[in-house]
Amino acid sequence: MSSVPLIKLREYEKKPSDEHEDYTLETKQDQELMKELEGKQILTITRGNISKKLEFEAYSQIGVAQFSNFTITINPKFTNIENLVKLINYVYDLDIDIIPESEVKFRDESNMLTEIIISSFLSQCRNLIRQGLYKSYVLRQDRNMPSLRGKLLLVQQLQNDARSNAKFACEYDELEYDNLENQILLYCLHRCSGWTIIDSKRNEINRLIQQISPFVDDQINITVDHFKKINYTRLNQYYEKIHQLCKIIVQNIGISDFYEQKTSFVNSFFVDMNWVFEEFFSKLVKEYYPLPSKEQVIESSWVSTLGYTKSNEPDILIYEENGKDIKYILDTKYKDSFNEDGTPKIKTEDVRQLLDYMTHQGKNEGYLIYPKTKKSKPDEYKAENRDFTVKTRYIDIDKAIDLIYLKDSKTSKEEILTMLKEILQ
Repeated sequence: MSSVPLIKLREYEKKPSDEHEDYTLETKQDQELMKELEGKQILTITRGNISKKLEFEAYSQIGVAQFSNFTITINPKFTNIENLVKLINYVYDLDIDIIPESEVKFRDESNMLTEIIISSFLSQCRNLIRQGLYKSYVLRQDRNMPSLRGKLLLVQQLQNDARSNAKFACEYDELEYDNLENQILLYCLHRCSGWTIIDSKRNEINRLIQQISPFVDDQINITVDHFKKINYTRLNQYYEKIHQLCKIIVQNIGISDFYEQKTSFVNSFFVDMNWVFEEFFSKLVKEYYPLPSKEQVIESSWVSTLGYTKSNEPDILIYEENGKDIKYILDTKYKDSFNEDGTPKIKTEDVRQLLDYMTHQGKNEGYLIYPKTKKSKPDEYKAENRDFTVKTRYIDIDKAIDLIYLKDSKTSKEEILTMLKEILQ
């Protein structure tokens, strides 16, 4: 890792490459990865008209992209790197608090997020194996059973008799480990083995694979759709949390697959901060604000690299105490709403979109919620020739995260509620 040049970007930052470095995208894998990143609006790489050097522009996703001769990291703009871990932990409802402090402060930050996700996943894998892998009934068919078991398959049995085969053709349920719940685990272990740059962690992954693979099919290519097939009951409910981590892992496979597992490259891994911020504020309101709230449900909105399509509904609706009448309409925007000179740069399309929501809901007031920066200050916009007001408000992500993880829960609740009440003025 130390010999590979590291290019550090922040969200929404545009930066030319170092004039002393001659970065190239010559390999087929590099070209394909670049197209994939651009297509998913993660990162664009162009060549300057004059300097002919590569130029990099990041968007709202944070993570790491490993090319053949350089690494690009995109770090968060509106929170510090330590709180980023807590933020993802809170939003995804993970168990990242089990990660050692030394790993949270990973030595070069270039692959920190990936390693933290992997560590949390491995820890939960160990706990799950100690608890016992889930067994489920799987439907089997066998036309050469020595005795009758389950249901007799008449057509196949007649074929057996015709061949003077004294075996039974049966269909039966068998209790075994080879089910989708465990196939997801095994698949993600294989992927994590190619992602981590820590030898001890890769060795542990291989040990876990050896424990599971004798009983579970490792040829299943897991996709997002597989998670929708799992019905969590009291018998397999203890898999639900680890499958949340698995979703994150699976979502990042489309990019990393460009590199063969035998290479030493750190594969690409990204999290969409647009959705993280929306989910963070929605969860904050639901947990700490006293009035009933309803967050906009978006099918598979947690998908970090594939994107999603919003409907004509705002991100958050807060209702009156009767639970029927709408009190507040809120739309989150994960972007900086001020220029470097302190002048506002609220996009007309953001205001117009919220006005459409307000019209649809029959309200004349709505809120645009942005991450707080040093330049942030609340403002209001009146729609021309219309009795509509759009209010811009700001949430200090770091302060909110610090309060969430405060040991004094009573103080935490009071201060977060105060923050939310100040926003919704």
